[in-house]
Amino acid sequence: MIIGLDVSQTCAERAGCAWYADGLSRALIAAGLPRGHAFELYHHFGGWINADTRGGTLIDDPRVSAPLRGLAPDKAREFWREVESGEPLPAKPDVVLSFNFHAPRLPHSRLVYTVHDLAFWMHPAFATDETHLVCQREVLQALARAAGFLFNSQHTRDELELLFPSWLRLTGRPSLVAHGASRFPAPGAPPTPGPAAPWLVVGSLEPRKNHAAALDAYELYHAHSSVRRPLVVAGGAGWKSDAIRARLSALQGRGLTVHTPGYVPDAELAGLYASSFALVCPSWHEGFGLPLVEALTAGLPVLSSDRASLPEVGGDAPVYFAPDQPAALAEAMLALERDPAAHARRAAASLARGGAFSWAATAKSVLEFVERL
Repeated sequence: MIIGLDVSQTCAERAGCAWYADGLSRALIAAGLPRGHAFELYHHFGGWINADTRGGTLIDDPRVSAPLRGLAPDKAREFWREVESGEPLPAKPDVVLSFNFHAPRLPHSRLVYTVHDLAFWMHPAFATDETHLVCQREVLQALARAAGFLFNSQHTRDELELLFPSWLRLTGRPSLVAHGASRFPAPGAPPTPGPAAPWLVVGSLEPRKNHAAALDAYELYHAHSSVRRPLVVAGGAGWKSDAIRARLSALQGRGLTVHTPGYVPDAELAGLYASSFALVCPSWHEGFGLPLVEALTAGLPVLSSDRASLPEVGGDAPVYFAPDQPAALAEAMLALERDPAAHARRAAASLARGGAFSWAATAKSVLEFVERL
């Protein structure tokens, strides 16, 4: 069988969906090549056209082709117009997996569509109009065009069921919950935090991530802590991020130790997970929550919002709080800091929970799903 893989988002500054595409694509190829499958990578996909594809996922194997890598944007748009008009993809794949929210018409291949989240419908205020319209159009097209669906959490699958009751069952479209996993290996034991180990927040600066609650809580924590650990906010600027960036600057101007490295490369992010005191994850909504899984896998204690997919992913390992209660988050921060034994227990629980997530295991289930399809 020939399997097409959408790696278009991996060509740009990577967020959760791009890392999901990269991790699952690599794991599928590693599992599929020994079973006789071949793969085709798409560095442009549907309406997602990149100015530069050189940073995208690439596998050096003759059984893995990448016909669109290096293709200029205008040529890529023409290519996808021809595909949607009836031309087959170069390798004539049996199945194509979409990871970027786009659902192009593929007359000669079966489309498996990944639903990362439905926040644009569930929380429309957290998205721009453009994002809302693009995601809405593409998900609705996927409902018409896709032969099967992947959901990166049961929560996201439940949201689709809430919005379109019994649609999957009545149409006979098969689906699979395919959790993501950390891109970093697990340590043998939880790391021991130093006296200056910081609180860590990871995620693009956008309203859905609820950085405002983390900053409110940090101010309260800072006023009552005898340690006053720094706060590191790692992540690139997303949409509607001006207010958060202004708030971060204001806190720095008042003398609070808040570091904003922006988007950080893999090696630096792995170092942050290994050297921080705990992850703070205050999101209003997550389809999966990759930073949460990466922190768990690193053995880092987690203080997490109790909304959306986060309890499904975190299990019993994190300390949960309501994202509209920054005072409760501050209390949890202080309690964790004042009780080294509790910190050690949470770190061990994180490491144990993180072991439940594996790209190899997810790829095995997805490959079996695709083979049945």
